[in-house]
Amino acid sequence: MKYAAILAGGVGKRMAGPVPKQFITLNGEAIIVRTIRRILASRLFDVLVIAIHQDWRSYLEDLITKSGMDSASIHITCGGKERLDSIQNTLTYIETAFSVQKEDDIVIFDAVRPFVPFSMMKSSLEALQQHQAVVAALPVVDTMLWIEEGDTVTDMPARSHLFHGQAPDSFKLTVLIKALNELTDDERTRITGTAQICMMKGIPIHTVPGDPRNIKITTPFDIQLGELLCRMEEA
Repeated sequence: MKYAAILAGGVGKRMAGPVPKQFITLNGEAIIVRTIRRILASRLFDVLVIAIHQDWRSYLEDLITKSGMDSASIHITCGGKERLDSIQNTLTYIETAFSVQKEDDIVIFDAVRPFVPFSMMKSSLEALQQHQAVVAALPVVDTMLWIEEGDTVTDMPARSHLFHGQAPDSFKLTVLIKALNELTDDERTRITGTAQICMMKGIPIHTVPGDPRNIKITTPFDIQLGELLCRMEEA
């Protein structure tokens, strides 16, 4: 089985709006609906699990119903307080609802990356035929500064070794479950990205090419950029 998962448990405080950022509209449609459409349209996955904050579950279900999308493969579970909690809830839901097999794959998406290319989803799944954990990586183009003690630059790391990590993060499902269950309490407090779960357990993280269009919408400027990308795609 090939599982897709969308982490949508956050409430988007940086936007300071009336709804969480995943429900803000781009060109008249909620960001998360655009993300769901993208994943379903790829036809690469058997199941899509969405982890959403409990307070917004019915709101999401209503959006999906009104969108006209085929919801037969969509499953909804509760997100957690932190990203790691939402991942845990998603994996627990899958283990409970389905018969997990060694060959199963899972690709974990951000709810607010509504422009993830089909090619990135496909290459991530293809890479899982040889690797246990895969992330999308985009080379940095700016000069990188290492700053300590306020505003003092102490180093300029070589950007040839630096990349932006982009969701989706992809894993052999049983490998991710095992790595997550083996995290110590201290390790859990230091997790900031999904792939770190495997990295902390010594599992090599391989990469596939990222894409500049695969933006994460977290600020008001990102909304403006997202509107532009919508117009470009629909032209």
